[in-house]
Amino acid sequence: MIKIMGIGPGSREWLPPAIIEIVMSCDVLFGGNRALELFPDFQGDCSVLSGKLSTAILEIRTALTEKKQVGVLVSGDPGFYSFLPMLKREFPETEMRIYPGISSMQFAFARAGLPWQEAEFQSVHGRSLDTLPLTFQKPLAVLTGGENSPQKVAAYYQQYGLNLKISLGNRLSYPDEEWINTDVQTLAHEKNQYNNAIVLLHPFSFDDERKENVNIEGLGIPDEEFIRGKVPLTKTEVRVQVLAEAKIRETDKILDVGAGTGSLSIEAARLAGRGLVFAVEEDHEAQELILLNQSKFGIPNLRLVRGTAPEVFAEIPPVDVCLIGGSQGRLKEILEKAPLLPGGRVVLTAVTLETVGGGLELLKQQGFEEIDVVSIQAVRWKEIKDFHMAQAMNPVFIISGRKAKKEGKE
Repeated sequence: MIKIMGIGPGSREWLPPAIIEIVMSCDVLFGGNRALELFPDFQGDCSVLSGKLSTAILEIRTALTEKKQVGVLVSGDPGFYSFLPMLKREFPETEMRIYPGISSMQFAFARAGLPWQEAEFQSVHGRSLDTLPLTFQKPLAVLTGGENSPQKVAAYYQQYGLNLKISLGNRLSYPDEEWINTDVQTLAHEKNQYNNAIVLLHPFSFDDERKENVNIEGLGIPDEEFIRGKVPLTKTEVRVQVLAEAKIRETDKILDVGAGTGSLSIEAARLAGRGLVFAVEEDHEAQELILLNQSKFGIPNLRLVRGTAPEVFAEIPPVDVCLIGGSQGRLKEILEKAPLLPGGRVVLTAVTLETVGGGLELLKQQGFEEIDVVSIQAVRWKEIKDFHMAQAMNPVFIISGRKAKKEGKE
């Protein structure tokens, strides 16, 4: 049998009394140095868990073979980012008993005075920062560690222009505990080291008095729902096909070049509900329309970038998808300088054969893969008295491709 015990945040006074009794019933105890030091009176054998967990697995297997009662100490709670999943995989036939402790997450939310039953939880200890959502509606608790310090978490959000409110708990429950309420920009430049930290990111609140009660479900917002002015609008039928070719995922970062009224940016932002859209537009009227439509539909994960492509690309971090509408004859420069990640998708629209030919040639020259062209011509049927008359739209070409991955990458 393996007994897996949570020692709570790590100090003796927060150790559940029941855990002490269970520890004493074990023959051999596995845990980190800090965990083992909590039980100086333990009479059995102790084995320190280090970075090489494969060694610990072999030792546990040996102890089980010798019919010993094995105890494994984990910080916090065994059910929250601990050694437990690996033990379940390595010993599927072995009986396990789990004894809970107080997790750092619980402790942090208590310090913040916030309920945590609806919060989100992530760990970047040994994981890429790219796994963190950019947009979230509930508090986000992030366990840090390894190369990913709280400062790096803050810098990740800062590069996307998100100066969120943030709380930081370091060495919670210890005499030198630190609890800091700050923001992303300040924390990103903090010089102090935080080695045992959890951060709470507070969601951005999009509360604009201009927001209307617009109830739109699914893909393809009707054209008439957008505030248009005199700026051209990407029609619903084209918008839907472009987004289908873009293959947008929930956490994608997206660049929309020549955003116009923002119709495509807004639909893309709804698909990438935990990502972010950068809408690049140089026309002043169009810029204001983007902001008005963003407010109308209540889209928090859209950033207007005022200026001309590709000059403004220096302000934009790497993205997963690049949508190109208007290029003002600078498609070659835009494709060359767009901050598109290797493996990312590009989708561009064209209304002339010359632009289609040029776009295809440029994608081939720049090594794009999976290049495809779709042309669509939508026909709407307008009711006139007792009849429906055809209203044909101009044909639109949609060219898509995937940026080649770097050599040595899968």
